[in-house]
Amino acid sequence: MTQPNRRTRTTYHHGDLRPALIGAGIELARTGGPEAVVLREVARLVGVAPNSVYGHFRTLAGLKAAVAQQALCELGAAMAAHVAAVPEPSDPRAAAELHLSEVGRAYVRFALDEPGLFRTAMDGNPSGVGTPGSPGHEPDPDTGGQPQPDVILLAALDRLTGAGCLPPGETAAAVVASWATVHGLATILVNLQPDLPVPERDAMIDNGLRVLLLGVTALGRARHAGTS
Repeated sequence: MTQPNRRTRTTYHHGDLRPALIGAGIELARTGGPEAVVLREVARLVGVAPNSVYGHFRTLAGLKAAVAQQALCELGAAMAAHVAAVPEPSDPRAAAELHLSEVGRAYVRFALDEPGLFRTAMDGNPSGVGTPGSPGHEPDPDTGGQPQPDVILLAALDRLTGAGCLPPGETAAAVVASWATVHGLATILVNLQPDLPVPERDAMIDNGLRVLLLGVTALGRARHAGTS
């Protein structure tokens, strides 16, 4: 009697397997961070033979890099959704300042809500990430149009420049200051003080973002005062 043809390892078309592998890596990273992204476990979750992974990723490092890039996109999507939900004042300067603060707040909130994915986004790429948004560090174009933290930060700083809050020549310094502040806050709250009471945690975030905004916009305020 002929046995039915079980397609346990041929279910995926060639174009479908790569995103499925990345998705499995994301789920592993969500609970275990970048260390949990292991080739055999990814293959097991998808239901394919481990050798099938090599048709899309020649090395484990390549798979980890793709998972880290997707984690960055998930961070970007969370930041974009948070910022879109915040009502803005009608004054352009106040709106631009609030926008930058909420971009930073969304970054820290993602780290608190998704520590495994956050660590994967920042530390999971074997080739490194660099300083997001810094000069010479271009956003990865191979993201299918998904928002990226780099682009979101630079757009926020462009708004500040357009509103007269930040001189154009200070953008590079503002990028470094912004990422140093929000990444520092995220690292402290996730790794160093994970049990900090919520009111104290929120106050730390508020104060860090307030001081960042004062520093980033100081030159813009000085220029505005000099021309008034």
